[in-house]
Amino acid sequence: MSKTALCIGINDYPGTQNDLSGCVNDANDWAAALAARGFTVTKLIDSQATKAAMVSAMSALISGAAKGDTVVITYSGHGTWVPDQNGDEPDGRDEGLCPWDIGSGKVLLDDEIAVIFGNHAPGVRVLLISDSCHSGSVTRG
Repeated sequence: MSKTALCIGINDYPGTQNDLSGCVNDANDWAAALAARGFTVTKLIDSQATKAAMVSAMSALISGAAKGDTVVITYSGHGTWVPDQNGDEPDGRDEGLCPWDIGSGKVLLDDEIAVIFGNHAPGVRVLLISDSCHSGSVTRG
């Protein structure tokens, strides 16, 4: 039974005027806390945390896990919402996480996260801890 984690922290949002200041610290603190509990940890910090890199790292951890494994993903950065395009949201909004390259219009939407999370083997425990505004139901439903 393996324990793996991905800790994402984004302070720098180029092309926007919305930089943050504590998200990289959050990712480093989560990484240390999880490593102390026996997790193998990968981090994506600032420019490493493009949408493509986030999708790739999340997908690899989840699809590579076997029954009895635990996967923890932490995210600290901006969150957002956009109008729901497929009618699956009671509030009419898709929630999302804002990757480093959000300035070029890239958002990791809840619908995309659901697909990634749905690709795990039976018996794999997957947990996402998200510290991001405007994305409250990013994994609900």
